[in-house]
Amino acid sequence: MLKKLNSKRKESGQVLIGAFVLVAVLLIFVPLMVQWGKNESKWSTRDQMTMVAFNGADGAVDRAVWKLKSSTSTWSQASTGTVIAGYNFDATYTDLPGIQYRIRFSSGPSAQQVTVVAEAKDVNTGQVRALRASFQNMAFPGGVFTGGTVGYSDDFSAHWGPVMAHGNINISGTASGEYFPRKFSKQVVQKTGGAGANRDTNGLNPPNTNNVEWWSDYPCPDLPVLDFTTMRASASVNSTLNYRTNDNTSGAGKCVGWTVGSHSVCRSGGATAASHYSATVCHLHDSNHHARSRDNLIWYWDSNYSLILTGKGTLTGHSNAVKGTMIVRGNLTIADEDNLVSTVAIPSGAWREYAAIDTAAANQYPGDTGFQTQAATFGLGTQTWTGGPAAGAYSDVGILGFLYVGGNLSITAPYDHAGSIWVVGNVTTTSSERTYVFYLGNLPDVPVLNVVLVRQTWDEVRPSTATWM
Repeated sequence: MLKKLNSKRKESGQVLIGAFVLVAVLLIFVPLMVQWGKNESKWSTRDQMTMVAFNGADGAVDRAVWKLKSSTSTWSQASTGTVIAGYNFDATYTDLPGIQYRIRFSSGPSAQQVTVVAEAKDVNTGQVRALRASFQNMAFPGGVFTGGTVGYSDDFSAHWGPVMAHGNINISGTASGEYFPRKFSKQVVQKTGGAGANRDTNGLNPPNTNNVEWWSDYPCPDLPVLDFTTMRASASVNSTLNYRTNDNTSGAGKCVGWTVGSHSVCRSGGATAASHYSATVCHLHDSNHHARSRDNLIWYWDSNYSLILTGKGTLTGHSNAVKGTMIVRGNLTIADEDNLVSTVAIPSGAWREYAAIDTAAANQYPGDTGFQTQAATFGLGTQTWTGGPAAGAYSDVGILGFLYVGGNLSITAPYDHAGSIWVVGNVTTTSSERTYVFYLGNLPDVPVLNVVLVRQTWDEVRPSTATWM
């Protein structure tokens, strides 16, 4: 009996000790949990307050972009370092509810770029957040950009600059296995067949990018507003307005330097083909032998014309070769090859287009010198790269400059281009050989009426100590 009592006393003592321990633990942790709860509430409130200021700074950047795009003169002043009133921390704006903000412009970091610093203050808490972003005026932001769709197929390859479309980018055939350049679409970047990995498989639903090669639902830059009036007047003065070589006469409309009848004006289909003398179809035949094809002129065709670029047919050496600007307000068909050889500057940062494939090896793309490095220049028609045309013989181009197509662009021949192509409609390629487009960046000789901003950087920074106005 005594043993049983002692056993019960021990058990009671253990329970009592456990209760003391539990109470001690509660006395320690309950206040801590209460304090953590208070801190969590404070942190949440603080985060909310700082987010108000952050969103205000983001809104201030939007105002800065609006101002920079308001006129070409405003952009010119900001990009050359001229102080613009109200955008040098010399004004405080209050049009955002509960927010005061200010903006400062500075030129750089590179030519034709402007850096924006935007600071916003929550008027209720005094919290200040700041953002810094840089923008470049790029009327022609890619090798190919279109308001319609792009058919990126077996026989099409773009280098040194992105492909941008306000419609879909449809990748098919062997192009599906090429992971360059970057592709940006306001709609969907999708694979429609052939080898290679899929791109966007869920339409406009997130995720919309692999953050390396393709972006769907992307805010593509505004399309440039071209000064057609100025360009048409220039073409009129230089006799390059609605120029055609399929006029069945012996005058200025015949193929330059040829005699009508000796070779026939239009090889494709023969000189008697009625379509070649239609009032609404112009042929520019054998521009390689046009006396002014290398004079960096503006060539212009009105919207009631379609244009067909033709070349050699069965005649060796007669092909497409124009250095300058070509404006086709209607549809354009490129139906023959090219013959323009030139050494061109590779745009800085072109290596970014190859992030998905770039390694330490050289020559993976035109001008590649290793991982994230590139040559300064490249010889079109004289140099090549791994997987490129043999000995560079077929990297010559048909147009060196800017090409605008107000309708649809159809490439049915082995044609290459250096510069930039803007197509309002759709792009299709059905050539039996590869078509290369080499992006050359902004083209200063093209008159543009608006400012097209492309954001280069965007970071949060520490607010300045400058006194608020």
